[in-house]
Amino acid sequence: MNKKIKYFFRNLKSKKRNKIFGPHTKGIIYDSKNGYMALPISDITIGKNLGFKGHWNFNEISTLLEQTRPEDVIYFIGTHVGTLLVPIAKKVKTVIGFEANDDTFWFLKANLCLNKISNATIFNKAVGDSDRKVTFYQNTVNTGGSKIKPIKDSILYNYDNPNEVEVDMVALDPFITKEALGPASGIIMDIEGAEYFALNGMQESLSTVRFLYVEYVPHHLQNVSNVSIESFLDTITPHFAKATCLKDNTLFDITNTTQKLLEHLKTLEKNNVADDILFTK
Repeated sequence: MNKKIKYFFRNLKSKKRNKIFGPHTKGIIYDSKNGYMALPISDITIGKNLGFKGHWNFNEISTLLEQTRPEDVIYFIGTHVGTLLVPIAKKVKTVIGFEANDDTFWFLKANLCLNKISNATIFNKAVGDSDRKVTFYQNTVNTGGSKIKPIKDSILYNYDNPNEVEVDMVALDPFITKEALGPASGIIMDIEGAEYFALNGMQESLSTVRFLYVEYVPHHLQNVSNVSIESFLDTITPHFAKATCLKDNTLFDITNTTQKLLEHLKTLEKNNVADDILFTK
């Protein structure tokens, strides 16, 4: 199907949901494996999965639960509404979350209350390479796709006419010091292509964390950050010994060379396939 036609029908479905529930309905609450989750009515991506499947990315949650320990302090860079944060918070000592989208942040706060999560500290900020203001896209059809404005924009990112807003960005390492948050045991990051910028601002943290869990989407890396795979890996691999690409559970030893991992990611790029990568010591 032509992309423009596909996105037209996605927008139509989203607007139809808003008409059905009315202009005074803030969101919908789902009783899911992730916990009680409130989401905007217009979200037909994550909301649809929560409503019909009863979960969102629960395999991902299972993987993360295996990596975490009760005494851990876990940092979430890009919390969205808390579909990952809430179940992880139930296991670990503390979670620290960052969410740039103020609309989504409202739902995150609601979901922490709905699930009686008391060990979370959250910030309505983007995470990047420096402290500054950045332009941010607030997407509606898939609120989880909201992101800083891509360097190379396209219909992939603006098909639902997202609101453009200015948000505060912080570099993680100095922010941790400023707020006296304490060191991270692990970092879980999904910020729709802006990972490269955030990684540059957390080099000190990466040197001490036990694991980094990061989303890899080739077209995001190419367009949102506009950097090569090599540049992306250079911000990560000096700090870790192993990398596991979770789609096919392929383990790479990156102690001495990253060549095989690089070749694998380039194959994913060629086929426009996304994956989640777990880096460990």
